[in-house]
Amino acid sequence: MNDGIATAAGIAEGFATAGARTGTLLLAGGVLILTGGLAAAGARYSEEQTEWEMNRSLLDAERASIEAEPQAEFEELVDIYEAKGLSEGLARQVAQALSERDPIAAHADAELHLDSTASPLASLHAAVIGGLFYSLGAVIPLAVVSASPVGPRTELTVVGALLALALTGCVTSWLTGLPLFRLVRRNLVLGVATMAAGVVIGLVSGVNSP
Repeated sequence: MNDGIATAAGIAEGFATAGARTGTLLLAGGVLILTGGLAAAGARYSEEQTEWEMNRSLLDAERASIEAEPQAEFEELVDIYEAKGLSEGLARQVAQALSERDPIAAHADAELHLDSTASPLASLHAAVIGGLFYSLGAVIPLAVVSASPVGPRTELTVVGALLALALTGCVTSWLTGLPLFRLVRRNLVLGVATMAAGVVIGLVSGVNSP
């Protein structure tokens, strides 16, 4: 969501500073919401799917090793649990119990630190969520700039975007337990930098849209 807020705010500031009219701002905003959301979804899907495919490749290689040398792989699993602090006897019992249930899952968890049950549908889910959050974030500054009077339009857009970024920082802090000030400060700095870039471009171009 932060990406959508900052990007839309930067574009809105650039167009507003250049003297663009409300219709042009709404057109640019609509294009950003659609294409930006799709781009964010596509990027997220590509990242998640690539990670899933890499993990699947590791699991396939591990499955082949277990089928080729089951005893050697079992002993490797025992060694892993011993290294975690279990006695040899207990480590062997744990490895035996997990291997009997699902040897691939046992090695995926202990050796590869992977979830063997992960589904490729998770990539699609992450893509949809990422695209929606980007678009929702972009709506905020665009709504402010389109509803604001021409005079204070730039200032109101800055305030609206910064308030939205501060709010997302607060929510993230609440959900993750990370320091509130650090998250809010990071969001605000990135937002200010993005909007400043938009203002500079708008001032340099100085184009009045019809």
